[in-house]
Amino acid sequence: MKISSLPSLPAPPYWLRLVLQGIYPLVGIFFSLLFVAVAPFMLLLWPWDRRLALLRCLFLALYIMWEDIGLVVECWYLRLRSPRGTSPTWDEDHLTLIRRALNNVIFTAGKMVGFTIDVEGAITVGRPGHPLVVISRHAGPADSLAIAWLLASTAGRIPRIVLADAMLWDPGIAMVLQRLDSYFVPSRSGAGDDRTRGVADLASTLTSKDAMLIFPEGRNWAPDRHEALVERLRARGEHERADRVESRPWVLEARSRGVAAIRENAPEADVMVVAHTGLDMLTGPGPVIRAVPFRNRLTFRGITHRSEDVPTEPGEVAEWLDAEWDELNDWVGSHIEQREHP
Repeated sequence: MKISSLPSLPAPPYWLRLVLQGIYPLVGIFFSLLFVAVAPFMLLLWPWDRRLALLRCLFLALYIMWEDIGLVVECWYLRLRSPRGTSPTWDEDHLTLIRRALNNVIFTAGKMVGFTIDVEGAITVGRPGHPLVVISRHAGPADSLAIAWLLASTAGRIPRIVLADAMLWDPGIAMVLQRLDSYFVPSRSGAGDDRTRGVADLASTLTSKDAMLIFPEGRNWAPDRHEALVERLRARGEHERADRVESRPWVLEARSRGVAAIRENAPEADVMVVAHTGLDMLTGPGPVIRAVPFRNRLTFRGITHRSEDVPTEPGEVAEWLDAEWDELNDWVGSHIEQREHP
């Protein structure tokens, strides 16, 4: 159950999503039997892999799959109880589902691969009576899952997330987030889709119990992606912009259109800016497996701004977001420096 961006994969059609939901338990059974069959042979790798990192990762992946399957089954049950989705506890019931699943996954990930979360300082989750908008850096494995966990379990708010429509391939998380009115951003193959309009529509429906999560970078930071972005900007002759991106090595360029649409349509929302670091360099399956069990904690810092202190005019929003990304880059860089040179 991973909430992240998979921009190259188009969303499955609606009929295929229904098929995936129906066969998902059978897929889980197949992979469970496969794991039982191969696990004894993987134990024989102990002389070469004394941490049993690959076995741990495969077990965790299987466990997450079954949590996801559980979401599908429980969503079916809630639909049987309320076919039209008009139950007075509809949102709360689905929040309970995702909160329980995230708690279980975070706990199991801690036991299996050493995935732990630290929160630096006190995090305020907005004022009572105000929606909350969360703007976050995107980097490392499971960062979006951890943020969703913080919002659902710690803040007690309903997470309404802006994420790539490729996540519709994940039957469980897609069912829950769709029912909580998250927005799945159309892939680039969907010509003519107005992505910002969807973000604006979601922002206009926020209530005081909601937390809307958006990653303005659009994809996970990685050293090669940062370098490629700088080279692409220079090739287009945008040298000033390239210099700006190059001066912030720990973040990608933050796009302001989505944030501006949120501010325009939800001006009463308080705004939290989330920085995090710890697993930044784990940018693929290989580095993740080699790092198990994780030595570094995933450290979060969240600074919440009152709604009246954040601009709503698009140009001013762009300047504000740029300044926030400067500060975020410096915070990440200082923490990485401390880890490398304690």
